[in-house]
Amino acid sequence: MASCYPASASASPSPLRILVVEDDPESLHLMGALLSLWGHAPRLTADGFAGLAAAEAEMPDVILLDLGLPGMDGFEVAAKLRALPGGAAAFIVAVTAFRGENHRDRALGSGFDLYLMKPVDIETLRLVLAQAPRAGDAHDAGSAVAPALG
Repeated sequence: MASCYPASASASPSPLRILVVEDDPESLHLMGALLSLWGHAPRLTADGFAGLAAAEAEMPDVILLDLGLPGMDGFEVAAKLRALPGGAAAFIVAVTAFRGENHRDRALGSGFDLYLMKPVDIETLRLVLAQAPRAGDAHDAGSAVAPALG
């Protein structure tokens, strides 16, 4: 049976541990399915508190973090993630519907490495993940592997 996905969406040669923090159930499960299809190991959480607990249990390589979360917004979650053991090495990507330079600048200034606008272009996400540092790789928060997109 032929795949309905482009060849560029094939599994990653180096799977990542990816934490997805997204409060919209459909977006959360679609992102998890896509990441699994690409061969990554996603962990899905629906709020900032659960995301922090998951990262504390095992720091992922990449964190895809919504900004507009209930209870604790993505800006606060990112700051708390950076303070966890291993958090400085995590690659944190804002995935948000928030538009405007002020949100992008605030995200990049508060510990995010990259800012992606929803709906996220699948090819852009695939390329970002292909370039993302693995846990233990040194990188500076806010020094995106690609320009802030959106």
